Amino acid sequence: MVDRSKNRSDRYQSLFAELPYSNEMMAEFAEREGIMTRNDPELRERYLDAKERLRLAFWRLVDEQLTARQREVMKLYCAGFTQIEIARKLNVNQSSITKSINGNCDYRNGKRIYGGAKKKLRRLADKDPEIQEILKELAEINAEYDYW
Repeated sequence: MVDRSKNRSDRYQSLFAELPYSNEMMAEFAEREGIMTRNDPELRERYLDAKERLRLAFWRLVDEQLTARQREVMKLYCAGFTQIEIARKLNVNQSSITKSINGNCDYRNGKRIYGGAKKKLRRLADKDPEIQEILKELAEINAEYDYW
């Protein structure tokens, strides 16, 4: 008799825990000892402006380049929902959400990853002139900050 109480994937899949944190909390943590604490209003303003332009450029790529499903999943994911919460909202399995975000692994072809919104956005951002210009500006601002 075969024991069907466990999934076959239990033998090879790792267990991950997602912890939801607000965007504001993560930004506060990331910037606590950074540019935002310096007493240079001009540098701070340039940084915040570039960061906002980067955010808008990112969402432009999401709206223009992702599939409808990827766009829906990424908007919920970036709003702070966990993959399990997104799956429940969209009435699908959590693994479908993982594949929408991270892609799918083809174990027969050397564990090649294909698809996925993150990979697609990264590739598109690498070629997007506006995003590359903003990233260059942010690097310059960081270099000025490090100079202090």
